[in-house]
Amino acid sequence: METQKKKMRVLILGHLLGLKDLKEIFPGGKILYKFSLGRKLMEWALTLKDFSVLSKFDVLGETDGYFVAVRLTAKQMMTLPKEEVRKKILNAILYSQDELGCDVVMLGALTAPLTSAGAWLQGQEGLTISITNGNTYTVAIAIKVTEQAIGLAGLDLSRIRIAIVGSAGVIGEGITKYFDDKNANLILIERSLDRFERLELHGDNHVLTDNLSDMKEADIVITATSHPDTLITSEMLKKNAIVVDVAEPPDVSPEIEKTRPDVICIDGGRVNWEKIDLKTNFGLPKKIGFACMTEGLMQALENRKGDYVGSVTQEHLKETMEWGEKWNFPPAAFTSFNKPLDLKRFNKNNQ
Repeated sequence: METQKKKMRVLILGHLLGLKDLKEIFPGGKILYKFSLGRKLMEWALTLKDFSVLSKFDVLGETDGYFVAVRLTAKQMMTLPKEEVRKKILNAILYSQDELGCDVVMLGALTAPLTSAGAWLQGQEGLTISITNGNTYTVAIAIKVTEQAIGLAGLDLSRIRIAIVGSAGVIGEGITKYFDDKNANLILIERSLDRFERLELHGDNHVLTDNLSDMKEADIVITATSHPDTLITSEMLKKNAIVVDVAEPPDVSPEIEKTRPDVICIDGGRVNWEKIDLKTNFGLPKKIGFACMTEGLMQALENRKGDYVGSVTQEHLKETMEWGEKWNFPPAAFTSFNKPLDLKRFNKNNQ
């Protein structure tokens, strides 16, 4: 085991988003991926281990961390038996704790919802590492991005409708509570109506629905599901709608970029990483990181032991916002489908 630095060492745990990520797992993967036989060979080899250590990285010169990936794609994470997937997640964390000396794990992408936002990991035999699902700072950044977009578009919160897809999930619930407290007019969308039972709402003018088509009435759409495939297509959206896609993998279909030039799609949950380099390609432009990962980095920088699992609390939401200012992790410049977003488009939509 390596000698540990003074501050907590962070583990960022993720998984493959798709088969294209095989290129990051195997030596020579970029070349092998070009050939059908090479892809099949890598797909077979993927099953030989539960996880791969992709990189070791520095965190602002204060501490360091590891990026570890469960060797499953997003679709496999959601379709394989849950206990099988959870075992792979647990094995990756135990190895990182015991062999790499990690003190806090950030549950990235689908590793969070598949462990009940981290709650399932608590009390697992041999696990002493602090756990964060990263959802709190994701909520914080999603709120900031949405409010920035509303301002750029010249919209009045009291006069618009906001649809929140996945509104009873951990991230969606945090966003819903915030805008409910702001007396916003909400269209809350879930895969089944019984999921709304967990929500405590103050407003009485919200629409609760299990029909994705109901977002057609929304000026702003915030989407934060755990679905492995895209859900939102062009015909579902109102003219000049603004979509903030917080989901990973994304909920919004890339076809919208071509078929609906009036719609502005913003990659939500992205943070400026001017001084962070994970030394591996996880699908984002350089110097941009996910908010969930950033929360894990900040917990390590704060040397904060303890678990942040389950629902987002207002207390920790405020705290992570303060950490973000302290360590200079603001929302990233707007991107759309990982490409820079021209802010002049907001002005055009106002005309």
